[in-house]
Amino acid sequence: MIKKYDSTKLHQLVLEIYQKYGFSKTDSEKIAHTLIYTDMHGIQSHGVQRMIMYDNFIQSGKVRIDSKPEIIKETPVSAVIDAHFGLGQLNGIYSMDVAIKKAKNAGVGIVTTKKSGHYGIAGFYANMAAEQGLIGISSTNSRPAMLPTHATQSFLGTNPIGFAMPANPHNFILDFATTTVPQGKIEVYRKLEKDLPALWVAKNGDQPVNDHNDTTNLDLLRDPKSNVGLTPLGGVSEFTGSHKGFGLGMMVEIFTSILSQGDISHEIEADNLAVGPCQSFIAIDPSMFGDREQIIKRFSAYLEDIRNLPAIPGKTIYVHGDKEALNYEDAKQNGIKIDDATLAEIKAIANRLNVDADKYLN
Repeated sequence: MIKKYDSTKLHQLVLEIYQKYGFSKTDSEKIAHTLIYTDMHGIQSHGVQRMIMYDNFIQSGKVRIDSKPEIIKETPVSAVIDAHFGLGQLNGIYSMDVAIKKAKNAGVGIVTTKKSGHYGIAGFYANMAAEQGLIGISSTNSRPAMLPTHATQSFLGTNPIGFAMPANPHNFILDFATTTVPQGKIEVYRKLEKDLPALWVAKNGDQPVNDHNDTTNLDLLRDPKSNVGLTPLGGVSEFTGSHKGFGLGMMVEIFTSILSQGDISHEIEADNLAVGPCQSFIAIDPSMFGDREQIIKRFSAYLEDIRNLPAIPGKTIYVHGDKEALNYEDAKQNGIKIDDATLAEIKAIANRLNVDADKYLN
């Protein structure tokens, strides 16, 4: 079952939990903001649903509470950052801030970060730049999950890409895994006891796995030695464009692990404390190309032209960011959706840390 909970109270609960872990109040505020932002925009796979995974990482030492990101190579337009295995959200905010500052000074900022952690949704960091009048791009590699086209074992991560550009009435935000769906969406469907509706997961390279009760296969999703993995965007056949999702995943790998000289997806293991994801953060100042306000105005008109195209009866044409903006307004008024299984996980974490979750959830 899914219920709605007040976003402000939930923010305070997450803030208190992360302070109990030992994060500073400032850092805990940043963590809470990214998680609640994600749920308020309707992306349940990467909001508070992820707290149980972060809890496991913190307890195992894969996430180091006191670590701070450090610039180890820098030019006026670029930087390489060693995150020293701090929490991914904190590394991401720091890294995009560096990219934004460089873009404001030089027109463009490109940052690549290694030894990081799971940082949530790529679109959050891209939108950090858009909120300051810039174009933002962010991506991350991850543990193996994607089956390269025609392969029977996973090798690439879900390797998402986030892109954001200022627009009216709200920013354009494109955020997608280069697999058909992210790992977190599979987790949400299993918690809700819903079968997978399409070819999201395959075994032996091309055989669909749809039954949410198929623990024999679904529990092997993150095991690169198994014959089960997530399909690339485009599925398992070149006829449907599988090679395009596979290629996009490889492009992410180049901008994250290859340029930072960090860990490639297939080198990242859940139990190996010496390896971690790599990320990239790009900020671009549109004023390099002309009057910024006119560029944004023209782009906004372009998006409106798309929304006003003739639509299939009963359907609405959305551009990227529209649904998220609608979700945000609904969540602000009516609360954030949380399923019972995720709620139980959060309460268990809170209880162990001596946090009274009920005062925030009633």
